[in-house]
Amino acid sequence: MAGLPPRRRSRAIARALACAGTCAAAVLAAGPARALPSMLPPELVVGAGWTMAVNGEPGTGGAAATVAAQWPFAARWSFGGAIFAQDQGTQVEPLTDPNSGEPLGAVATTHRWSYGLEWRAETTLRERGQLRWEGTGGFGYARQERDERGVVSDAVSGITAMVGLTGLWQTKHAHAFGVTLNYRHQFVDTEPSPDRATRCMSAQLEWRWRSAPKQ
Repeated sequence: MAGLPPRRRSRAIARALACAGTCAAAVLAAGPARALPSMLPPELVVGAGWTMAVNGEPGTGGAAATVAAQWPFAARWSFGGAIFAQDQGTQVEPLTDPNSGEPLGAVATTHRWSYGLEWRAETTLRERGQLRWEGTGGFGYARQERDERGVVSDAVSGITAMVGLTGLWQTKHAHAFGVTLNYRHQFVDTEPSPDRATRCMSAQLEWRWRSAPKQ
């Protein structure tokens, strides 16, 4: 695959991820039909927070968001998918009057962000009362873009991997609230543009919901 042009290589990676997802779904669906009524409903995850520790330019950080759904498939384990977006930074420069040179304030010139989707698996590390700790791992495909005043000047797509730790407080109902800290790595080619980001972290507040299983 290393000898393929970048566009064909990206398409091949995307097809491989889709194939892996299809195989995983087939494996999960291969159990006996009598087991289906006892399957637990999915847990919905919505997170919002901030991106930080970006190693690209601009790398000042920005808003971060995640939406996921994951199904329990074994004791203390769940598997599902997620979509995410991360604002990685905005470069701000002073604006002056071209005639008088008088400062007019600051204006955003260059902006970088990434977005994508991924498979994710989660395991309960510790549970005590209403408090539980979850470890999460993700693997997917993301696109990273840099724009200058709204016009995209550089873009790249590639595989992304994520690990995270989440602390949750489970209410007496179906809701849970918590905080998650994630590290994300993007496997992108930085030779054409050394300013591209390959790693960052994000901290997010999370809300989770899971309906009671039908009897």
